Amino acid sequence: MRTTRVVTATAAALVCLGALSACGPDNGGQDAGGTAAPAAAGSTPSTNPTKPAGSEKGIPDKAWMDTKSIPMDESYHYTPLAANAKPVSGPVQFKGMELCHAAVAKDEEPLFTGTAAAKASVGFGGDRWTAQQTLLFVGDPTHSSGTKQTTNLAEGHLTEALKNCAKTAPGATVKVDSAPDAPYFAAVLTVPQADGGAVTLHEYVVSDGGAVSELAVWATTKAGAQPKDAWKAPEDKYVGTGMTAPMCEALPGCDGH
Repeated sequence: MRTTRVVTATAAALVCLGALSACGPDNGGQDAGGTAAPAAAGSTPSTNPTKPAGSEKGIPDKAWMDTKSIPMDESYHYTPLAANAKPVSGPVQFKGMELCHAAVAKDEEPLFTGTAAAKASVGFGGDRWTAQQTLLFVGDPTHSSGTKQTTNLAEGHLTEALKNCAKTAPGATVKVDSAPDAPYFAAVLTVPQADGGAVTLHEYVVSDGGAVSELAVWATTKAGAQPKDAWKAPEDKYVGTGMTAPMCEALPGCDGH
């Protein structure tokens, strides 16, 4: 599912975005930005509240992961993500990049601006665990050969920002838990804060087809303290599957493998 990202290929991807005729489309003129998730047979058009303003497209409710797959749900019984989802306009700021102070460069913004994007947060805040899933749908890769490349680059930028967090957030620590060939990325980060406290972040990233999904679960503690509630989570691979399966059911061009 995940392929090796070559971050230095960003410029080529941006050329593709600006002139899809050079990189696709493969279907005689329909580009990635004009693709919406198909409605289920017999269903009525979606009135999904996550639909971005000014667009007829949005992240379908069924694309969000089941809260039972989210770490700490056993203790917290999170409310459904779809009920808390909000659309994102403009470039997506993934939580991991935000905490690592890894800003998106102006010339890289097209990588993080897709057909639709939304965020959903649940939890308690402070020194108790908050969970946020962010979904970026670049487009249906069956309609443009550049879409999958753009998706891979966006995922690559996100995971590289996490691995290099100490460079942008001095004092941060990063422990990558996923194997290089795993169909998901999983890591635990500790990021110092200006007041002497720290954020402990459990980060999961998956991509498939033209979609990138991030699950960030974090708690903020005072200096020397630990999160209020002990960490409880399924195995990382089950969290990854819990993210990928609904995304691939809801969004086109995603095979779930």
